[in-house]
Amino acid sequence: MSPVALLFALASLSPADTAAASSAPPSSPAPSSPSQAAPAQTATPVPQEEIDDDAYDLGTLEVVTTARRGAALGDYEPELVLDEEQIKAYGASSIQELMTLLEPVTRSSRGGSPVFLVNGRRISGFREIRGIPPEAIERTEILPEETALSYGYSADQRVVNFVLKADFRSLTTQASVRRPEQGGRTLTQIDNNVLRIAGKQRWTLDLGYQNDSPLFETERNIRRDGVPYDLMGNITAPGGGEIDPALSALLGQSVTTASVGAGAGGGASLGDFGVGPRTDDLTAYRTLSPKRENSSITGSLVRDLNQTMSLTLSGELSDTTSFSYLGLPGLSLALPSTSPYSPFASDVLLHRYVDAPGALGRSSDTLSGQLGFLVDGYLGDWRWTVNGGYDRAETKTRTGRGLNNEALQAGVIAGVIDPFGDLGQLPTNPFDTARSVSSKSSIEGVINGTAWEGPAGSLTSTFKIGFDSQSLDSETLRFSEQEQTSVFSERSLSRDRTSASGNFNLPIANRDREVLGALGNLSANLNLAYEDLSDFGGLSAYTVGLNWSPWEPVNFNASWADEQKAPSMSQLNDPTLSTPNVPVYDFATGQSVTITRIEGGNPNLSEETKRVLKFGVNLTPLKDKDLRFTANYTRTETEGSIASFPTITPELEAALPERFTRDLDGNLLSIDARPLNFQKAEQQEIRWGLNFSTAFGKPDPAAMARMNARSGGGPRGSGAPGGAGAGARPGGGAPDGAPTVMRVEGGPPPGGAPGAGGPPPGGAVRMQAGGSSGPGGRGRGGGMMPGQGRFNVSLYHTYRIQDEITIRDGLPVLDLLDGAAIGARGGQSRNEVQLQMGAFKNGMGGFLNANWKESTRINGGSSPDDDLSFSDLTTVNLNLFADLSSRENLVSRYPWLKGTRVSLGVENIFDQRLDVRDGLGNTPLSYQPDYLDPMGRTFRISLRKILY
Repeated sequence: MSPVALLFALASLSPADTAAASSAPPSSPAPSSPSQAAPAQTATPVPQEEIDDDAYDLGTLEVVTTARRGAALGDYEPELVLDEEQIKAYGASSIQELMTLLEPVTRSSRGGSPVFLVNGRRISGFREIRGIPPEAIERTEILPEETALSYGYSADQRVVNFVLKADFRSLTTQASVRRPEQGGRTLTQIDNNVLRIAGKQRWTLDLGYQNDSPLFETERNIRRDGVPYDLMGNITAPGGGEIDPALSALLGQSVTTASVGAGAGGGASLGDFGVGPRTDDLTAYRTLSPKRENSSITGSLVRDLNQTMSLTLSGELSDTTSFSYLGLPGLSLALPSTSPYSPFASDVLLHRYVDAPGALGRSSDTLSGQLGFLVDGYLGDWRWTVNGGYDRAETKTRTGRGLNNEALQAGVIAGVIDPFGDLGQLPTNPFDTARSVSSKSSIEGVINGTAWEGPAGSLTSTFKIGFDSQSLDSETLRFSEQEQTSVFSERSLSRDRTSASGNFNLPIANRDREVLGALGNLSANLNLAYEDLSDFGGLSAYTVGLNWSPWEPVNFNASWADEQKAPSMSQLNDPTLSTPNVPVYDFATGQSVTITRIEGGNPNLSEETKRVLKFGVNLTPLKDKDLRFTANYTRTETEGSIASFPTITPELEAALPERFTRDLDGNLLSIDARPLNFQKAEQQEIRWGLNFSTAFGKPDPAAMARMNARSGGGPRGSGAPGGAGAGARPGGGAPDGAPTVMRVEGGPPPGGAPGAGGPPPGGAVRMQAGGSSGPGGRGRGGGMMPGQGRFNVSLYHTYRIQDEITIRDGLPVLDLLDGAAIGARGGQSRNEVQLQMGAFKNGMGGFLNANWKESTRINGGSSPDDDLSFSDLTTVNLNLFADLSSRENLVSRYPWLKGTRVSLGVENIFDQRLDVRDGLGNTPLSYQPDYLDPMGRTFRISLRKILY
């Protein structure tokens, strides 16, 4: 059965088919005690005759709740909340694509990747949710790093909480094609997802395939200089100067470089040579981007074990292959005058390429698999989670090392090999091979709850204990030119880690409880963590923080973190790889050269210690508008900072001469780019910005009537896509202004803990009130009515105050903001601006993403001519999409268009490239625009079909 047919078969299943029997409403009589109450059901209007007997008329009440369904733990307010309509404005096809678009607002100034939650709960891994379509999301909350501590994570990661709809099912298929305007490379991707959500139960399956064609240097405007290589060849004198007076006389000028003619093979004469050099093939068989193919299958299952426990299982299998061409093997052969193939009166040098592209190719194959589980539930009022998994990845790499130069040279000197003939069948050097196998098994437990009830609120605590075992085995077979044989090396590294942490959040002042009410709301946070590593010993970390809201629209937070971190297994033990023909700029000679770059693990790395001070403020100035301002100041100091080896600068070569290999003439041959420890790194930055969202246009009464008819008079039907929880009030609700009766029964379900959007444990509450929109609605600024559109904008500015590195004590400090660099693209930009804008109406939408980085420079030496300047760079991406389902006239004529969406995208609309100049105004060859950005302006078209 094909993958598509399998997905269609799965799509035919109803949510009820996937639900456990235990989740069905019980048929037995109502429980006699609160502890035996059934799980809370979606609230429904109660008949008036049932209410009148035991309900008091309290008039119109405004109900205020402290959290919404699926809200994250902790006292920190979300920095950004996106509802269903706001998410539509991004035009994303999956959660994975949505997270790419949200990168500016999920980026942590502390460097960690985001933590992901679903309905306020931990998940077994991002693979569990990445293929879920955005249509299944009720809202998305982005919270500060301090929230991660409440879930047992470190405080260098922002938290992204996805609250999914209560009832949803879909089958999604998407095909995308990307191609740059200059051509040369086509990227094709097919993704399939099937999703079922039935209350607290969920399962999903993803099938993906991607194929990227290679992009060669010959398909871009790439220039190369250096030794005059060519497939036919060029002749020079061993010490430079004139090759042969007879050749100069024949060609009518002094010839220092001669090009080999087509008739030279089989017995050359002086007439077979012309004035050179010929360099037509310098870029032949060199890929700027490799050929790549990936296939993957991912699945997850979430289901209840009983009324208070749920289980999550997830897994993924992925296979990725790639092939890069590293150029043609080049030879410099000494041709003696005594050779039967030489017409010259003295010895000469022949420089030529050999038509054997596979001799310098690199192939890589990675097979990886992950399995994960998560069980969570309640122990009294405490929420607990146990999760674990097993990951394994095997990577095989094969790199060509060219032809056997010594054997070829010996044959030329002996006169048995014609150097001008066909050399493609000559023996090659043995290939370098590398194989690495990494594995990790882990298990950890987290428990969160109220340890003590204080005057200002509850002291909430989170405790975590975990154990994991990692191993990385690597084997390398590298050809040694000195020994003319392959040298085998093998390394094996394992690490067992035991960790424990505790997080405490203590309310100090509370305006609602009138405890130090003049201060507003004030709470303190403390996190303590310790881990013991079998190869590094004990490492500790702690974080302290304050969260203060003097009045409702303003929130301040401050934190101090001190943590020790060991290098990763891959940084320590990755196999060593040598990549030939890598272009770099050599400041010592002021030239672009091709070198051999050595990469891999460094077993001599030590741990790093990071200290982070952060101050933040959030401001929501307008109660009736969805407008939020945020600002954060962060200061980071890292001792023993671990980093990959940087670009070449005079300061770095002077400090780390052992990393550079040069010949006797000073020509750079290779760089050892394996990671290392810097003595210290210091950064300070301020990042501030705003998020604004509003509805626009006039409501359409006809569309409102159609929606009410479909949903039985309410805003949405609970069984339809976008049903329960997709903008309705918690537990359902009637339109604004209508009487509403809500009934909440039973203990805490797995989806909602006390204080996190769920009912109190064992409580039974019955309420009759007037319809007033509460926090469970659309949020600030109100909702979007049928016929209206939605506009989103976010603007962020990053100002870097300090970015300095000390390589070793006694050496000059590298100021990355003032002429130093540790990356190939120059120093660090002092200013960076990110802008996102999206609009959506009647199924049509667009999303624009713009990023600007300020110019930088590298001080190259004592002379200004040695400096390199890097221009500022502005990149703008645009995505336009049309949801054909919203065009009712079109769908009525062509029903198959229902659920179809077409997207057109342009990346780097203005085809902007980084412009690099030396002190004389020239662009070094290794900084050519097509090297730095070979894709340039790129177009994308996607066709997506979703079946509900």
